[in-house]
Amino acid sequence: MKGKKIHDFNQHKQWLQNYFQGEFIHPNYLKIDNEIGKGFIYFYKIHPSNYFMMYRIEVFQDLSIQIDYSESEYFKYVASFFNTDIWIESNEENNQHEIKWKGFHTCTKDLAIDGTVRKGQLLKHIQLFFSEEALNEIDNYQASHYFLNKKQFFHFFEEQPDLYAFRLMLIEILNYSPTLQTKVLSVKMQELYYIFINSLKKVDIEAGNSAKRITNKEFAALFKIRESILENLSQKPDVAKLVEDSGVEKHLIQQLFHEVFGHTIYNYFTIRRMEKVRDVLLEDSLSNTEIAEKFGFTHTQHFSNSFKKHYGLSPKKYLILNKV
Repeated sequence: MKGKKIHDFNQHKQWLQNYFQGEFIHPNYLKIDNEIGKGFIYFYKIHPSNYFMMYRIEVFQDLSIQIDYSESEYFKYVASFFNTDIWIESNEENNQHEIKWKGFHTCTKDLAIDGTVRKGQLLKHIQLFFSEEALNEIDNYQASHYFLNKKQFFHFFEEQPDLYAFRLMLIEILNYSPTLQTKVLSVKMQELYYIFINSLKKVDIEAGNSAKRITNKEFAALFKIRESILENLSQKPDVAKLVEDSGVEKHLIQQLFHEVFGHTIYNYFTIRRMEKVRDVLLEDSLSNTEIAEKFGFTHTQHFSNSFKKHYGLSPKKYLILNKV
């Protein structure tokens, strides 16, 4: 897929059909079953400048994904959800790092991530191509104004309960027949569109902007820091070491992290830890004392105070109000 220039929705569809040598069994459903891979791409157009592409393909050979959106006539921005399949170069020695997430990123079209999908992997993300019309639908003036007035941006949003519920339902729909999928997926893409619009309100408009294109090396470094934090939420991160190990100049990597993920490195840890604590609390399998010990709080009261500060309720009251 190297260097292909994309102009509009119909040309995008046609080119993907040619590349994957697929067959349209429905105007929006491209079936693929050949030496390249097996699966499908589902297309859904909200209107000419806002459209989705959902990939579900087991690939039988390495695929290089380098698409040029600079000449697109209808959309200005790109979002990508549920990536577990993209590898990008992480340094000058051409080593590659896998970019994985269950949330989504959104960016101006010139900052869309290039990468490769490796043989044997499942290409299974969803892309949204959109224009100013979508940003005007954000029901928060400051957030809408922020995005509309940025010449460049790249922001990542972690999976929240609404997106998590959507992803679980999507997994079930993949067991439907192609005929039913074409009917149900149109509804689900509309749902995802409004989950996306609502999520954009949470952008940190004070995070600043690096005023530079983020390189693949920097992307890899940012996601390595994120993964290191998420792998051990029971221990406070050594921010200085994470920054040093990134291989990127320390002020730049911290600025980029704040810009992309919406928080400083340490605050990102704090927020993700509290979200994980909330999930464990709602499972109702551990006592407050056990949770405090498991997640590195100094004592039970420290945990309770931290939880109330973050969620506005004590752990006990939060559990009563939110337990299903």
